[in-house]
Formats: sequence, structure tokens, C-alpha cells
Amino acid sequence: MSQDNRLLPLTPATAPLDRPLRELTQPDRPNNTYAMTEPTHLRDYLQVVLKRKWLILSLIVVVTALTAIQMYRQPSQYESQTTLQIEQKSKSVIKTPQLILNSGNDAAYWPTQLKLLENPRLVRKVILGLELQNNPSFTGGQARAGLITTLRRVVSREQPKPPAAGAQAEGSLAVVNEETKGMAAPVEAQLTPEQSRKLEGLENFIKANLVIAPIERTSLVDIRFTHSDPQTAMMMTDALADAFIQDNYDRETEGADYATKQLAKNIVELQRKIVEKQEQEIDYKQKHDIPLSPAAGASLSQARLADSTRTMMDAEAKLAQVQSQYEAARAALAKPGGIYTIPAVEADKNMQEYQQRLQVLEQERAALSVQYTSEWPGVKKVERQIENVKSMMERRAGEAVASLTTQYEASRQAVNKLRADNARARVQVTSSGIAETRLGNLQAELETTKQQYNSALLRQTEMGSAGDKITNNVTIATPARTPKLVGPPRVRNILIALLLSLGAGIGLAFLLDYLDDTLKSIEDVDRHLHLPTLALIPAPRVERKFMPARGGAAAAAAAAAAANEPITALALIEEVRSPVTEAYRHLRTSLLLSSAGQPPRTILVTSSQPSEGKTTTAVNTAVMLAQTGADVLLIDCDLRRPRIHAHFGLPNARGVTNYLSGESNVGALVQNYDKVPSLKVITSGPIPPNAAELLGSEEMRRLITLLAEQYQHVVIDSPPAISFTDASILSTMVDGVMLVVHGGRSSRSVVRRAKQQLMDVGAHIFGIVLNNVKLESSDYSYYSGYYANYYSNDEEENAGGEGEGEGATTK
Repeated sequence: MSQDNRLLPLTPATAPLDRPLRELTQPDRPNNTYAMTEPTHLRDYLQVVLKRKWLILSLIVVVTALTAIQMYRQPSQYESQTTLQIEQKSKSVIKTPQLILNSGNDAAYWPTQLKLLENPRLVRKVILGLELQNNPSFTGGQARAGLITTLRRVVSREQPKPPAAGAQAEGSLAVVNEETKGMAAPVEAQLTPEQSRKLEGLENFIKANLVIAPIERTSLVDIRFTHSDPQTAMMMTDALADAFIQDNYDRETEGADYATKQLAKNIVELQRKIVEKQEQEIDYKQKHDIPLSPAAGASLSQARLADSTRTMMDAEAKLAQVQSQYEAARAALAKPGGIYTIPAVEADKNMQEYQQRLQVLEQERAALSVQYTSEWPGVKKVERQIENVKSMMERRAGEAVASLTTQYEASRQAVNKLRADNARARVQVTSSGIAETRLGNLQAELETTKQQYNSALLRQTEMGSAGDKITNNVTIATPARTPKLVGPPRVRNILIALLLSLGAGIGLAFLLDYLDDTLKSIEDVDRHLHLPTLALIPAPRVERKFMPARGGAAAAAAAAAAANEPITALALIEEVRSPVTEAYRHLRTSLLLSSAGQPPRTILVTSSQPSEGKTTTAVNTAVMLAQTGADVLLIDCDLRRPRIHAHFGLPNARGVTNYLSGESNVGALVQNYDKVPSLKVITSGPIPPNAAELLGSEEMRRLITLLAEQYQHVVIDSPPAISFTDASILSTMVDGVMLVVHGGRSSRSVVRRAKQQLMDVGAHIFGIVLNNVKLESSDYSYYSGYYANYYSNDEEENAGGEGEGEGATTK
């Protein structure tokens, strides 16, 4: 059986044959549960959104408001633009190493000029020329505005202020450079580390707001700068243009001036260096004992190193041979009797004689042992001789091993000494090589200096014959004008935040709806349980303040709420005009009409889990049925945690357990309820240790059958269906079951499992009682509003009845 089909009630074909009434009253359900469910419509999604509309609206308002505040706290940005014209030179100019070659046919000229415009050195030159490091308003103007300024920006549209007359001329870097020409470099060189870090911060700020944009198919370049102050933006673009023009002119003239003024001094300096390096070469050769002539001679240190290396290698070979013998001897010593297997011991002549003598003595002992015992003096004498020979062999072997060890240690020490001598010889050779290498470096430096001297003489001749006139090829095509407002895009960002928050809110609403696994409405019961909803029981309004003159259930409920005490089930329906009472009347009507033919006689009330209100529902259902004039019996079959006697204020000394334990007088167990004469109660009695066995006995089935013949309706309260098997047992003995579900708290899966557990035993489920429903929810707002007026009219009618007491409460 599939999971979905398991949730369906049994059809009459599969129901027990001994229950004809259930087969008549239980309607057939199709096997396909999905055929009974309506397709999802757009209104279902709209209902999810409307259910959490305040959450969505709150998220939209908060996110949009925060975004708007953030946008309007940011200062307005103005962009200024200055256009430069950069032309390539048609002629080449002879340059010094400090100059950049501007060739008419150079493909890298244009990208180079663009990179020079973004050079941090140029930006720093502008900062020092305009003294921006001493102007805190330059970057301080970018700070976020306060609340008042933000509100002013929201209600007004800002326009860029035109610069004051003469502001551009005063802020121009060209004027500053004319007055302080040649001062930028010394000032920059004298900066402290802290000032340098401050300048780097200003450079990063300017570069972040600076845009260099070449115009395609032209020699024009736009310099754009964005700032919160339009005058500052204009001043920066013009200052950067002037600085680049001045820098370009300096690059064109600096090399020629430098070559003209310094070339002669460089020639004299090179001549002096040539003489000094020649003297250094002579002194170095004399100090390191290097022949002054270039003739090749034998190197004594290298010869010594070669001899030392050969001697060391011979000693190492000998050491390796001795070491192998030594390690073999050590390995043999680790074995029992292995000392005699050492080659040096075996080769010893004395050892050979000892071994021959030992063999003769052992043969002699063996011959004597044939005729005599080991105690015979002759045998003992031979054994003493054998022991002496063995002792001499061990001593001789030890001496051979000691000699081998001494030989190994001597060879090792000799090799170590030769290695040390060889290392010293290598150090001497290395020192000689370093000295010769350094000498080669001195000679190379001397040769380089001579070449530089010759090049300087040639350059001096060329500079004298150069006649090209240096001109500046960079000009300002369009100076800065009134900046335009470019940001921030407040309206766009606010609209984006509005749309994103709307989407996030809707997504959050659907996520919460998906994660919510509780049953809260009739639609939830129909969709997930496929059972009819008998009634919606609203949550009791105990927080409502009752008037002091009112008595009855209202006064009891108010007193219980004030004392933080639980309200009894009867107190919920004693207020005849309360929504709870009306809900139980509706439950009574649904229950009486739930079966075809005749109303059900035996009714089991249970729930899926504890604390869902099953006992309260059983009590109030019995009272409502009794108010119609029918004889009603309420039985407390919750033998684990009985509560009915507490709601009625009755003793629980005798009850169901007494009958199931053998007492046959059922009438003695029935107790009366004075306020409703047609309602009788049988309490649980003493709590037994074997509740399930008692309820599943034949006496319990006989008791229900007997009581069903005496009363028109028998309402039975039982334990939760999931926690215990009592409800499943009792469901097979009654006409039907009412399943109580706590609205907004009971899990769908738990209730579905309780339903399946009851249907697996063939129980007939009348329907679901959705208990403790919040009337303030959107689904029942009309219900809540109606009863709010109902209550107010009720209070006005009872306002004058201060002396009526409980007699004013209508039953």
C-alpha cells in the first residue's frame, strides 16, 4: 500500500463485517487522494503573501528607508572635465639617458603619454603644488552628511555652484609652478615618513576619482575628476593638465640642459677615475702576490691541493677497507660463537694451532668417554686441557679484534687529518680565485670607464652640432567648465532596494510558509489530512477584562486569569454568547449530522499528542449534547492521566477501572452533574498499572455496549493516539472518533500518523476539531470582529445588573 493510500479511510469492502453502522455512515473515498485535492491557483500564492503582508511591508520599509538614508547621507558628486591635445613630434631629438625619445613613428608614444597622465609622481606634484596635504576639506568634503543635511537633500535637488571669479586662476598649478619653480623636488625629498603616508593616501584618493579617457581617432584626451565640491573638481582637472604640460616640457629640456652643463665635468671625472682604477689594480696585485705581468705560471696552492686530494683519497680507500673488516667483526660478535668466524681471527696462525689442538683433545675425550665415565680422572684431565685451549682461543680472538679496532681508529684519525688539510688547501685555492676574480672586476671597471670616457667625448661633439629647437607638443584644447552632477544614483538605488526587499520579503514569506508544518485552517486540514473539519474552536479570551458586577463563568475566568490558574473546560461555555460556546454548538451540529440515518451514539475523543485540548473538547461536547435534552454520558477512559473529575469537581474514588476490575454495578459508578441534569459522568477511578490491557478487554466492550443502550450519546475521553495504544483499542468499540488538533501547533506529520494509526485498525473518523484557533488571524478576522461587537453589546446589557450574581448567566 502506498504512503498516500495509507492515509485514506478503509472502504466498506475492506472494513470489518461486524460493523454495519460504520459502513453505512462512512462515505467511500477514491483511492487516488490527489483527485480530491484542488489544483494550486494563483490565489493560493496570493494568500501566502497576504498572510505575512506585515512582515513583507516591514522588510520593504526598513530596507528602503535604510537605503534612502544611506544614499542621501552620501555627498553629491560633481564631475569636471579638461581636454588635452597631444601631438607627436615630426623630428627626433638627440637625448641623454634622462630623456624620453619622442619619435614621430613611435607606436608606443600614445600609450606612454596616457600612462604618464596616470603617473603617481604627477599626482604628487599636483598635491604639493596646491598644498592639498594641508587642506582637510579636500577629503573631508567626501564624508557622510548628518541627519539634517540628509533630510535637506531628500526634499531638495542640489545644483552645482558656479565657481567664483578668479578661482580657476588662483588654483591653477601653472601659476604655482611659475612662482615655485624647482621647489617641488626638494620639498618632496624632505618629507617625513608620516607625511609620505599622508601623501600616498591623497594619491590613492585622487586616482580613485580620476578618469583618463582618450577620444578615439583623435589626439585628444579627456581628464575627468569627481568630487563633492564642484570648484575643487574644476581646479583638479586644470591643475593636472597644467602639471602634465609642464612635466612634458621639463622632459624635453631637462636632458639637453643637463648634457650641456654636466658633460665637461663628466669627462674630467672619468679621466680621474681611469687613473684611480689603474693605481688600484697595481696595489691589488702587489697585496695578493699576483704577478704584474700577464705571463702564466704554476699555482703553488693548486699543486698543494692536488697532492692533498690524492693522499686523502688513498687514505679514504684504506679506511673503507678497514671499516668493512671492522663492521664485519662487530656483526660477527653479535652472534654466539661468531668471534671465530672473523677473517682476521681465522687467519691467525696461533688460532689455527689452537683449533688443531682442540680437535685432538675432543677426539681423545670422545675415545675415553666410550670406556669411562665423566668422573674418571683421565677424562677430567682432558676436559681441563680443552677448557685451557678454549680460554687461550678466546683471549687470542679478543686480541685480534682489539688489534682490528685499533687499526680502524688509526685509519679514521688519519683520514680526518687529511680531510682537514685538504679543506685548508681548498680555502687557500678559493681565496686565490676570489682575488683573481676581483682583479678581473677591477680591470672590467677600468675598461668600462674608458669606454664611458670615449662615449662622453663623442656625445660632446654631437651635442655641439645639434640644432633642433625643442617645442612643447601638449596643449589644453578645452579648459574645465561648470561640473555636472553625476552621482550617486539615489533614485535608482532606492528603487533597486525596494524591488530587492519586495522579492526578499515574498521569498521569506514562502519560506516561512514552507517551513510551517502546523495546521491552522480548514484549508490545511482538507489539503493535508483529507478529513472534514467539524468545528473551529477559537482560543479563549481570558485576557478580556470582565466587569466586576458580572458573575458565572466570566467572573471565574477573569479570576483564574488574574491568579494565573488554569481555566476549567466548563468555564469556556458557561458564557452563552461567547465565540467558544458558539463554536461548540457548531461542533454539536456537525457531529449530529456526521452520520447518515441516525446520530452517533458512542463517540471517542482523542488527539495526536498531549495538551491539544481533547479533554476540554470531550467535556464541552457532552455538555452541548446534554443541553438538547438528550441523555448523555461522559466517560473518562484516560486511565493514565484522568482530568474529567477535576473539571466537574467530582470525586474519582470509583469509576471505569472498578467495573473493569470486576464490579458489575454500573449504576453505582455514574455521577450526576447538577447544572445539567441530563448529563452523567463516569470518572476513571483509580489509575491502574495495566491501562491498555483493561481497555482492550471484553468487559470494556461490554460496558460500552451496555451504556450505549441506556443513553442516547456516550462521549469517551481517551489518551493521545500517538503516545499510547488506548485510543486505537477504544476506536474499534465506538461508532466514530473525533480527532482534536491544536491549531498552529500540531504538526501535520504527527496528526497524519495519528489518523493513519486509527484507520489501520478500522476506526471511523467523524472529522477534525481544530482547537485553539486565533480569531485575530486574517482568515477569521470577520469572525473576530463580529464577536467583538457581540461582547460589547453583552457587556452593556449586563452593566446594570450589579446584584444578579450567577443568576444572570443564561444556561
